[in-house]
Amino acid sequence: MSNPVNKLIFNCLVQYGNVALPEVGSLKVEGTPKHVFFSEKISDDHILVTDIIAEQGNISAEEALALYNDWLAAARREDGSIYAEGVGTITPRHFDIDDELHRALNGNDIPVATLRKRSSLGWVWWLVGIIVVVGVAIYCISNCDCCSRQCEAPVVEEVVAEEPAEVVVEPAPAVETAPVVNTPAADKRYNVMVGVFTIKYNARACAKQDPLGIGKENYLITPYPRGLWAVVAYSTNSPAKAEEMRLKYRKLQKDVWVWKR
Repeated sequence: MSNPVNKLIFNCLVQYGNVALPEVGSLKVEGTPKHVFFSEKISDDHILVTDIIAEQGNISAEEALALYNDWLAAARREDGSIYAEGVGTITPRHFDIDDELHRALNGNDIPVATLRKRSSLGWVWWLVGIIVVVGVAIYCISNCDCCSRQCEAPVVEEVVAEEPAEVVVEPAPAVETAPVVNTPAADKRYNVMVGVFTIKYNARACAKQDPLGIGKENYLITPYPRGLWAVVAYSTNSPAKAEEMRLKYRKLQKDVWVWKR
């Protein structure tokens, strides 16, 4: 895995389960044992490898794209397939995983197999299954004993109506409203945090996962002491308000704390 781009693609699949390759498509890890599926469509929530190149190399987005294009030109074969050493081979129809990535995902005990692109005909099998079930149901009904002779009318017993008992309506329990969504600001003194990371991209990935359910756009990624990056969900100049929000958010995620700038 001599080319660093191959290593970055490998790490994204192992650590995050997905990676997006501009002008190629997306790779995603799913299932148990873990399989890698290829799609020509790039999902918005997948990690762009060019972003990782820029962040890891501390270079601009333009420089990262140039490095990626150089890698892509070298990785593309004459038949149009793309080979990433240690990762696998991408073609328009399927993805063949390399042993190295297979071992990293599943260990050594599971045999390596070609992992095909998802079939777009899966709905056909569902339709066939429904037709079979309906056919069996019709057969059973048509052969029922009750259909070969006149069914006996059910005996209806007279029911003496009783006076309805008094119904006591219990008041519905109070439902606690969700914490107020307030996009954090970098100039606030007290910050309710949900994570600290050494790499900025990991902090962004945490925000995208939206651990508190407030929307990924409502987190602030901000520098933290000792060169770290913090994921802030709420910020204020009031220590009492910060503590109030910490207790509310803690019901959604245990690791929440207040950082005083």
